[in-house]
Amino acid sequence: MSIKVGLQYIEKWKESLELQVCRYEEEPVVKGQIVFYGASNFTRWSARWEHTPLREALPGKSGAPCAVNRGFGSSCAEHQLYYYPRMVRPLAPKVLVYSPFGNFRAFGYTLEETWFLAQRVIEYALADFPGIRIYICGPQYHRNDTEETAIRSQKSNALVQEFVKTHPGCYFVDVFDALPLRRDDIFVADGVHYTQEGYDRYAEFFKEALKEELAEF
Repeated sequence: MSIKVGLQYIEKWKESLELQVCRYEEEPVVKGQIVFYGASNFTRWSARWEHTPLREALPGKSGAPCAVNRGFGSSCAEHQLYYYPRMVRPLAPKVLVYSPFGNFRAFGYTLEETWFLAQRVIEYALADFPGIRIYICGPQYHRNDTEETAIRSQKSNALVQEFVKTHPGCYFVDVFDALPLRRDDIFVADGVHYTQEGYDRYAEFFKEALKEELAEF
């Protein structure tokens, strides 16, 4: 499969993924934590966007911080594969929460191509860190979703559900059908990204989805 998008500069959003990655590389490396890896649904879960940061919103059972945000906005699965050695591998995560389905249509990928690339990210993590647990998120509901979007999201979910059946340590996270996240009043003007209330609900959703993992910190 050929590469379809430029990795250093994204024309549509005027955003440099390389600069985002470099900013993360300036942060202290904390190994053995819960790493969230994906696109802007994680990127904006931060003080930079005037939201309670992910690390504060999802503490461990002891109250200690245990979550590391490695979301980078406007990325798709190709970028996530390319930058995995810099964004994920140095952190040696105990748990990886991976959200691979953002932005793929904007860059000309089919769902099947996206899932092929996402599986490589997952397989690398499984090979690099024996015993790692990987939570694979399906697509998220957005305010401007259509019937076509819903059908595509269900197809995405089915691909992940089939994958986890044969990959011990991998789990499916159904974000699209989570009722607390299917409200039209928890998005900013673009209808895609959450308000603070939306991220509060997002945090509660992941506290439940990751309760066994959070209990170990």
